[in-house]
Amino acid sequence: MQKKNISVKHIPAQLYRKIVAMMPICCVDGILKSGKNVYLFKRSRAPAKNQWWAVGGRIFKWETFKEAMLRKAKEEIGIKVKITKQIGTYEAFFGTGYFESSGQKTKKGAHTISVCFVIEPEYRMFRLKPNDEYSAYKRISKVENNFNPYIKRLLNDSGVFK
Repeated sequence: MQKKNISVKHIPAQLYRKIVAMMPICCVDGILKSGKNVYLFKRSRAPAKNQWWAVGGRIFKWETFKEAMLRKAKEEIGIKVKITKQIGTYEAFFGTGYFESSGQKTKKGAHTISVCFVIEPEYRMFRLKPNDEYSAYKRISKVENNFNPYIKRLLNDSGVFK
């Protein structure tokens, strides 16, 4: 299949709100590993507000899973990454969706279907620069009991602590 020129436009908020309320959203998530270090990021907004989470988000039309993962890492944590492993496909259900955190109340929540990866910084020397979707980041050395079950499963399935 020939590669298409992608001109990406964000879906207008009102339309995206309707889409999120009616159907699952296709996403990517990446567990960031550098050497023996694994990083998680604290979400600053819904869904999963105040929870330690993987890097990731929505896939655009005509974008491959891998292209989306590379783009999301650059947008969200400010570094170029390489994909070292595809972990699998997962789904998550959230009682609170993105629009609840921005003042647009809805009782519909969110449902995501995510292709998940282990990612590593492209360069040995890197500096994380999380965007406003995150309030903090931390290095972890094990799966912690207080992690969201979705993140626990990703970390366990990824093999990053073996």
